Parts: sequence; C-alpha cells; structure tokens
Amino acid sequence: MSHLPIWYMGSVDPELCEKATAEFAALPVKDASMGVNGEEFDHKFRNTAIRFAGPNHWFEEHMKQFMVTGNRECKWDFEVTNNESIQYAEYGPEQHYNWHVDVFPLAGLPMDRKITAVCLLNDPSEFTGGEFQIRLYSDYTAPLVKGSIIAFPSFLEHRVTPVTSGLRKSATIWFRGPRFR
Repeated sequence: MSHLPIWYMGSVDPELCEKATAEFAALPVKDASMGVNGEEFDHKFRNTAIRFAGPNHWFEEHMKQFMVTGNRECKWDFEVTNNESIQYAEYGPEQHYNWHVDVFPLAGLPMDRKITAVCLLNDPSEFTGGEFQIRLYSDYTAPLVKGSIIAFPSFLEHRVTPVTSGLRKSATIWFRGPRFR
C-alpha cells in the first residue's frame, strides 16, 4: 500500500482520544444526513449518529498536522485555506455509511473539500465490522487502531462497513480550499 499515495497515516496518543471522545459525546446528537446542505436522510445509505464540535476545537490541531504532512508527502499539493468543524460519529450495530465522496463539484460552492481526515477514537476490540475502506481501482481497508488518523483526497470514494456489534467512534474533519479546476 505504501507505493500508492492515496492516503497518509499517522496517529495521536490514545489518551487524547479518550479526552476528545468524552467532550464530543456530551454534544447534542443528531441523525446523520447527506447532501450539500444536509437535506437528505436515507438509512439504507447512511445510518449513524453524529455530533459537531464547535469551531477551533483543540483536537483540530492534532488532525490538521496529518493533513498538512499528507498533502506534502503524498504530493497532492492541494491549496487548503480552512477547515470545517469536527464531526464526531458513533456507529452501533447495523450502522454504516456506504460508498461516497466528500466533495460536491456540481454544487457551485465557493470552496471545495480537498482533504478528509478521519481519526478512530476507540479500540477496534470494542466493536466488530465498521471497517474504513477507500476505493481506487480496488478496495483498500485502512489498518486503523485507536488513535489512527488517515488523511486522503476528499474526492476518493470511501465507506464505513456495517458494525455488527459494539460501538465504533470516530472524528472526521474536512480541509477546504478554492474550487478544483
């Protein structure tokens, strides 16, 4: 996998994951939606509970360093100017997110999501299923452990497979910049 620069892996201290999870879990929960404005709900496609951290949450800096390093070392060289707030997600039994991309090129938005970064906040021994996969010619399963952060171009298809038992916890952040040309 290391010969293909489709993702960049890093990790944060598991104790930081515990602290972040405690803070995120206290935020108001909502049903996950899809679409440019979050106007669509389809549990056959995406079924999870989400919460959003406020702007400039301290955990952003930990995720941002891997985005910057991945952008440079994988030679994506995307112009990135800001980020969205962290989305905390919990996936319980039968919950998942089918194949999708995180950028909406036909929406005419002034900024495009360029890089997505996902951090697994709990140990994989706490759940079964819930694999994080990226598709580029083949399906790749990311080898995530507690504290793993994976950064990848937001236009790559990816998914979370159905959780079969336990609870999977993750934080996702999107880094944006001027529209793709």
